[in-house]
Amino acid sequence: MKFALYIVLAAVAMSSTQSLWAAPGAGAKASGQFNFYGSSSRSALSSARDYSGNLRRYAEGGAGQVGSMTAMSPIVAKEAVDSIEHGVAKSEKYLAVARRQAEASANKEALATLDQIATHLDDVKKCCRDLAECCEMDVIDGKRSAACCKALETALSKAVAAHDKLVPPPVAGHGEMPASPHHP
Repeated sequence: MKFALYIVLAAVAMSSTQSLWAAPGAGAKASGQFNFYGSSSRSALSSARDYSGNLRRYAEGGAGQVGSMTAMSPIVAKEAVDSIEHGVAKSEKYLAVARRQAEASANKEALATLDQIATHLDDVKKCCRDLAECCEMDVIDGKRSAACCKALETALSKAVAAHDKLVPPPVAGHGEMPASPHHP
């Protein structure tokens, strides 16, 4: 009797172990990749928004001189603009993959959200062009640059908010740091 019980327990254990090794369904894999690309796109735009905020604070502080709106360093401005544009380009790359996956699964809700994000990205790219133009001068006007950065941050925030409809953030958020004195 004991021997039969051991055989039954062994059979149950073997059948449950086999399911642990079974490959996940195609839908699970696609869902995981969709979440990865959607979240990665959001992270890239959040990074661009952070760079824009850093450049705005630099411009408002007058190149490190608190309370003055003096000219900014062209090197700093170009580095920030390049980083912002890189984040936007990465986001677009990830969104293209997410769109292909949504189209393959005929996910109309995701496609509608992706269209909304694309509209926001058109605004973001316009703001990027304005900021780049503003920062291409030999002497960069800090006040004008700060205004361009503020518009860019607003456009990026709208795109990021749309991402939260596409791939909801975890309960604790997307790993965002709490606001600090240098990061309002």
